[in-house]
Amino acid sequence: MGEKEQENRTPLMPIYHTTQQAQIEAVIDTDGRWRSARVLEDKKERTTLIPCTEKSAARTSKPVPHPLFDNLTYLAGDYTKYRSLKEGRYSEYISQLSKWCSSPYAHPKVRAVLEYLKKGCLMEDLIREGVLYRDASGSLPEKWEGEKGNEPPVFRAATGDPAGAFVRFQVVQAGGSEDLHSRIWEDKSVWQSFIDYQNSLPADRDYCYVLGKELPVSTLSPKYIRRPGDGAKLISANDKDGFTYRGRFETPSQAFCIGRETTEKAHNALKWLIPRQAYVNGDQVILAWRTDGGKTLDPCKSSLDLLYDLEDGEPVISTGEDFAKRFRNALRGYGGRLTGGEESCILGLDSATPGRLSIFYYREMKEKDLLDRMELWHGSCCWHFSSYPKNTGGFRPKERPVPFVGAPSPEAIAQAAYGKQLNDKLKKSAVQRLLPCVGDGAKLPQDIVLCAARRASNPVALDDNDYGNTLAVSCALTRKYYNDKENRGVKNIKDYKERWKMALDTGETDRNYLFGRALAYAQKLESYALSLMEEKRSTNAERMQAAFSQHPARVWRTLY
Repeated sequence: MGEKEQENRTPLMPIYHTTQQAQIEAVIDTDGRWRSARVLEDKKERTTLIPCTEKSAARTSKPVPHPLFDNLTYLAGDYTKYRSLKEGRYSEYISQLSKWCSSPYAHPKVRAVLEYLKKGCLMEDLIREGVLYRDASGSLPEKWEGEKGNEPPVFRAATGDPAGAFVRFQVVQAGGSEDLHSRIWEDKSVWQSFIDYQNSLPADRDYCYVLGKELPVSTLSPKYIRRPGDGAKLISANDKDGFTYRGRFETPSQAFCIGRETTEKAHNALKWLIPRQAYVNGDQVILAWRTDGGKTLDPCKSSLDLLYDLEDGEPVISTGEDFAKRFRNALRGYGGRLTGGEESCILGLDSATPGRLSIFYYREMKEKDLLDRMELWHGSCCWHFSSYPKNTGGFRPKERPVPFVGAPSPEAIAQAAYGKQLNDKLKKSAVQRLLPCVGDGAKLPQDIVLCAARRASNPVALDDNDYGNTLAVSCALTRKYYNDKENRGVKNIKDYKERWKMALDTGETDRNYLFGRALAYAQKLESYALSLMEEKRSTNAERMQAAFSQHPARVWRTLY
């Protein structure tokens, strides 16, 4: 699943809804009376499903209220008693919520929220409840000036000024207590109430370029695709000045037009899939999925992690050869369950700027074709590894590394080529260049192969664990790089021919091969002698390996 937080998984959202991170939870009853409030200190509790309009979902600096839950600048009628605010956010919010509550699709719990907020005392109630902190002068400080670690909970939960915290509501029965039905952000009847209300509103209609039907269309694109707070949009254009496209189209809709429900469903599906099965590296996201909802093969995983995905139980692996056999059988078993009609997609997303999301890689293919390409990658770019599985599929983490013969992940290749301390930009670039090698059977980038080989040729600069991984990855890449030259056009592992032989070839007269043999002899003899003397240090062959790779004849005289 890659590197990502597991705690705030986005639910599969209904249309006209999005998620926000709430910091405060207030409780009122169905008569609109105040009950209590608390700070949401646990991050796992904060993700909240909220109704949104097209404009509020895409809002930036311009004040546009959400229909139900929002931050205190919109919800609190008494906000200006404690903070200065030029825009009439509260009045806009109340006006918008009143229209929903006066429609035939109104919900009694939403009406209760409106009745309470009309009183204009939310800030006062939160202060009295001890949720918002007042200092000795009676004012609300924007930040904590006291000793670190002693700050009130709201300062730990809020990312900035606590007076701008996001608030959600529970609505309990008058005279009753909190229960599952009081959490209105999880109440499906509230969801449906807002969906029906939105569908009843007048909207511009045009032809949706995706479905080919005349539908209410969207002029704004949703945000928060990769994670909560992500402002980058997939569909984004602002051509009001400069007129880059003048003369090509008369109206913006001639360039592209998409139905609102179409874009909502597509974006919601992405938001749901990414936290569950995407590889995430900073702003870079690589997502693979099957169009029928079934399990697919992840191109960003090593052979070890892929086996944990394919096997129903916990794999029991004793040797690398045992792993290779189990992995082949698992792939065959997966292929045997396919009917031939399944289709898969691989999508790569990244953002060069905070507001623009680009698609750097996209492929649609039959799942059987993807299986052939994955078999080719994991069968041709393999070597002996010993590693911990990143995702054990719910089984307990391994206490010791698992030996396996297979392919490394693209991220492991990037680390072997450039070191574990490589910056995110370089890692993203390397993974992006390696993705077509896995998904399309493209050639390995020569510079990445050479970088890994150079680092593996300098063992004294690496610790034992890093050297072992770098050496294994380098061997896998070098083997595949030269084997691919002999297998141009081969698309499956059955027809792939091995150029390299691991057995000693006494008839080989190539200079590189012979010098490599000589260095191996020197390393083995000296390490054996050191073990007899019970000394633990690097051999001369290891220390001089980098120089030997550049000037083998000259360095050999020193070693010999």
